[in-house]
Amino acid sequence: MKEKLDEWQVRLSQDLEARKLVLLLARCSIEYWGRSRSVVGEGERLLIVKPDTTLIVHSPQGFKPLNWMSSPTDSSVEVADGRMLLHSQRTKKPFEEIKVSISDVLEYVSYEGLADRTRITVTHNEKDMRDYLARHPEEVDPEFKLKSVEYRSPLGFFDLYGKIGGMYTVVELKSERAGLPAALQVIRYRNWLRTHLREDVGGILMAPSITPNALTLVRKEGVSFRKFDIRKIATTKKPAHTLERWI
Repeated sequence: MKEKLDEWQVRLSQDLEARKLVLLLARCSIEYWGRSRSVVGEGERLLIVKPDTTLIVHSPQGFKPLNWMSSPTDSSVEVADGRMLLHSQRTKKPFEEIKVSISDVLEYVSYEGLADRTRITVTHNEKDMRDYLARHPEEVDPEFKLKSVEYRSPLGFFDLYGKIGGMYTVVELKSERAGLPAALQVIRYRNWLRTHLREDVGGILMAPSITPNALTLVRKEGVSFRKFDIRKIATTKKPAHTLERWI
């Protein structure tokens, strides 16, 4: 086993020096100092070392990293006491240090010369959705009469605030799938308005989709969920700046 780890140590050291992208599936334990102090016991994990020296450690479950350290970092690899030790330390503030103690390498892949120069383009967000619905309040409800955008309350800002018939209504918007936090938020806003106005108040949650538990909650609380096709925003053209507009 030691001889095999010696071979992995040489390869990993060379790949780190060459700034390759390294994907290392290993049985390991982790110690970390920096944003907090943490110790993670032995387990099977995916280590990603990027060409810019960013280090990410994933467990087999979930989408969030178990731990990570952003570039720039200085890394070294050695074999001691029958384990391969990957030691990385951030070279700029804030201070961070991570030690990965590897007992077995399950899979190892490295790549050289990868490039991604395309920047992400955000086609829509909740502000775009809010502005669109402020221009088209009938898409909230055929009878919705808008009174305010970004209405300030002690609990936060209501995206849209108005009336449906004679009932005041608060509208919460999400440009992505709405979950329990969004459902709880619109319910809190609706309940605060009820107390503040001393009358019945309606609540609407609008999003492209909603999780089953959030839908169950809003239905139980008497809040409406309205599906919104976000592509309406993405395909809406902004008016051109013409000479006549400025004269």
